[in-house]
Amino acid sequence: MTDIHCEQNMYPLSVVIATLGGDILVGTIELLNQGKTVPAEILICIPEKEASRVETLRQQNVRIIRTPCRGQVAQRAYGLRCVTQSQVLQLDDDIVLRPDDLRLLVQTLNHLGHGHALAPQYRHLSTGSYITEYQQGTLGWMQSLYAFLICGAPWGIRRMGVITPAGIGYGVDQKYCGNELFETQWLSGGCVICHRDDLITEDYYPFTGKAYTEDLVHSVLWRKQGVRLWMLPSATCMTSVASMPFTCSAMKDIVRAHGYVVQLIGGNYWRLRLWHLIYVLKQTGLSAVRMASFRKNTE
Repeated sequence: MTDIHCEQNMYPLSVVIATLGGDILVGTIELLNQGKTVPAEILICIPEKEASRVETLRQQNVRIIRTPCRGQVAQRAYGLRCVTQSQVLQLDDDIVLRPDDLRLLVQTLNHLGHGHALAPQYRHLSTGSYITEYQQGTLGWMQSLYAFLICGAPWGIRRMGVITPAGIGYGVDQKYCGNELFETQWLSGGCVICHRDDLITEDYYPFTGKAYTEDLVHSVLWRKQGVRLWMLPSATCMTSVASMPFTCSAMKDIVRAHGYVVQLIGGNYWRLRLWHLIYVLKQTGLSAVRMASFRKNTE
């Protein structure tokens, strides 16, 4: 690990990364420090018992924040209370954010001013394709029908960026908004920038374990305090997307988390229960198909 070069300028930006350590963190930090302008500080928020895993980080702008808590939201909230800069970027440790995209986010937030939060579009790390893409034709019509009848979403692409009455969030497809700013009801929590005055610094997630839908909860609370949320399609970040687990325990946690979103927005629990039932049936069918395919290939 090397120090950032002395000829680089500094953004008045604090980057907050909640992590348990690991090799992937090294690449994330190196990318943040590759541009001509780099963040003034990068806060690595890690539980005290795991702190030895990041002892080798030596960049001048890296601060190790040993948290007394464990959990993505709790660690991040602890780190957010420690920032010193006027702008703050919360970043997952597996996000690939290139210098030009960081520059676009910082410049756009400067233009928007206080009372705004901003995120880039997400691409698949393996393929480069956009993570959110709305289908056309018959398949697109069927997806719109499902979203409309089951989740209570607006029809077609009007559901982009919406949190439905069932507590389900729909993403934004870049091809339907070009490179223009798109206002949305929620932002994915993996890469979001805002002004320090607009931060939510309490641990707002009421459950233990994996923080399903924490970004929906965060977004609802942000909007309740008057912050407007924007997607910037001209900026992108890259990540690997893991599918939702299909176990009884995980499904219980997922539904509980969506139920909390429904509670916050005054949504519809019956729609959530219907979404849950269809999701379970769909996953059961997919599991049966995979098992049949596995058996066929091993015979």
